[in-house]
Amino acid sequence: YQDLEGTEHTDTFEGMAARIIQHEYDHLDGVLFTDLLPPLKKRMLKNKLANITKGDVKADYAMKFLK
Repeated sequence: YQDLEGTEHTDTFEGMAARIIQHEYDHLDGVLFTDLLPPLKKRMLKNKLANITKGDVKADYAMKFLK
């Protein structure tokens, strides 16, 4: 990765930091968390995900929905 000055760094991350970095890196590649779920888990979450998509979920933060 590069810091704010453009200096390149190579590090190894573990635990939660590694998971967060991988999650954000996946976004850069257009991969969402739900894309990585096994088919059975996706089916189990189908209704909850549909409610999120429709905007039927209350959140403590601003959410934007594509139309």
